[in-house]
Amino acid sequence: MKRLSLLILLLTACFFSVAEARPADGQKVIEVAKYGAKGNGKLCTKALNKAIQKAPEGAIVHIPAGKYLTGTIHLKSHITLQIDEQAEIIGVSDLDAYDHYLPTKDMTRYDTGAGGANANLTGDERWTKALILGQNLVDVIITGKGTINGQHVEDSLGEESMRGPHGILIAESSNIRIENLNIHCASNYAVLCYELKNSKVDGLTICEGWDGVHIRGCENVTISNCDIKTGDDCIAGGYWNGMTITDCKLNSSCNGIRMIEPSTNLTIQNCYIYGPGTYPHRTSRAQQRKKSLYGIVLEPGAWGDAPGHTENVVIRNVTMDNLLSPLVYSMGANNTCSGLYVDGLTATHITYNTTPLNRQDCVRMWDNINFKNYVVKMGE
Repeated sequence: MKRLSLLILLLTACFFSVAEARPADGQKVIEVAKYGAKGNGKLCTKALNKAIQKAPEGAIVHIPAGKYLTGTIHLKSHITLQIDEQAEIIGVSDLDAYDHYLPTKDMTRYDTGAGGANANLTGDERWTKALILGQNLVDVIITGKGTINGQHVEDSLGEESMRGPHGILIAESSNIRIENLNIHCASNYAVLCYELKNSKVDGLTICEGWDGVHIRGCENVTISNCDIKTGDDCIAGGYWNGMTITDCKLNSSCNGIRMIEPSTNLTIQNCYIYGPGTYPHRTSRAQQRKKSLYGIVLEPGAWGDAPGHTENVVIRNVTMDNLLSPLVYSMGANNTCSGLYVDGLTATHITYNTTPLNRQDCVRMWDNINFKNYVVKMGE
């Protein structure tokens, strides 16, 4: 009887261990340990990728508690990558262990800074390296309460002669969910996406690194419930159509939200943007600034020529504190902008109430600007 009871207990424990990774619909769970990823801090790139390759459509690839040292993890369509709490994906220091995004079509409209220290080019194999990489994906979920640790791996041949692989890079993909993860010390951006459609980034906690979530080109994407503390912009990018940024806490040594390419139907709501930056500015290595720079920056063309029209930007119920200035808007030479609606923005401890702050020496300003319930309080 004792042996039977013990057997029942063991079977029950095994069931609930797997059940943590198995949703109610009973989809298949692929355990990475089966393919050699033991979570013992040793290099396991091949094992993790083999587990994903072997996963059938609709399966969960389950990464349990442990430390997984790895180069690039390649995603594929119709799977869930579940990184459990106490599981840590750790970027290896060997730059040759990272693969890069290879565009399947002309993506140069998203390129900026060609020929300079801040060149961000889709055709640059060093710029598009990533720890977790996926392109041309459909129906992918990256989830769990685990940690992705980029380890601030530096690349002397990368951007600014220091930036290494991004944390997560997803390109030319749709129906993607990235949720509930902790992303620490990304070697460049924590999350970088190109041409993302019908997708959601939710519940991320991001610390250090450069930009938190950076998206260039999207349709119907939501960034929500994220707590981002970075050494550069918290959320950035452009060529957004139907982007919603909601219920986020943003703390930066640079800017809270920065739109650098034209966009339409952008909504920013229910966010708290505050300084000073918890972490030093990553590029300059500067110590904590007394205040962060700007809360929301709307500057199509700020990082180089990005032609197009910006329309229907809505900012509502946003609170800011300890910034140089709450809101900046201007445009590049080949841009037009119409429809900026602010209804409920309260900013305290502001140094300069300069709205707009014309950083691009632009002689034209936005058409159809409407401010309501806009309160700025100056002070240290």
